[in-house]
This record gives sequence, structure tokens and C-alpha cells, in this order.
Amino acid sequence: MDANSQRPKGRDSVLSSLNMAIEALNLAKEISGITPAKAAFGSVSVLLAMIRVCFHQFCDNRLQFTFVQDSMMNERDYVEVGLSCADICNALGRGVGGKKLDDLSQSVCEAINQLTM
Repeated sequence: MDANSQRPKGRDSVLSSLNMAIEALNLAKEISGITPAKAAFGSVSVLLAMIRVCFHQFCDNRLQFTFVQDSMMNERDYVEVGLSCADICNALGRGVGGKKLDDLSQSVCEAINQLTM
């Protein structure tokens, strides 16, 4: 199944998905024992919160302003990027669960560092 077909379509679904992803990342940040992973989870959580605020403001103000049709596509793109980052962090959380920093390979450590840049 195409991953994009599972993405939320409506405003409420998008906001709900963002909220669930933020909660999951905050929980992962709390329970992770690996400091760089905590930073990655926190960074993506902040990114999603910013996307949520921008998306919410866009939806609330769309009747007051005239936007080019591409504006809505850009909003959806931001949401897609944010949710993709959350998916990456979920995979990272599964991969580092119960491990210490010394147990991680160099490539995993580099990937975590890229998420926090």
C-alpha cells in the first residue's frame, strides 16, 4: 500500500495526526536512554509543533486571504515532511530501544546527528 494513501486528508485528521506524532515523540524522548536520540526526538517534536501551528493558522485564515492554489499544496507538503520525520523517529526509537550509545553503529549515530542539525 502506498504510504501517502494512509496520510490524513482533512483538516481535523491532519491536526490529530500531528498531535499523536508529537505525543509519541515526547514519550520517546522521555524514555530514551541515548542522549543524541533524545535530541532528535525533541527536534522533530518541535518541528511538528511548528507545522501544526502554521497549518492551523492557515486553515483558520484561508477565507480571509486570497492564496495561490500552490499555497495549500505547500501546507500539505510541510505536513507530509513533518509526518515523514516522525516516521523516521519512530523507526529510530524501535532501533535504539533498550540500547546504550556504545551499542550503536557509527552510521546510526551519524543518522541521529543529521536529525538534530
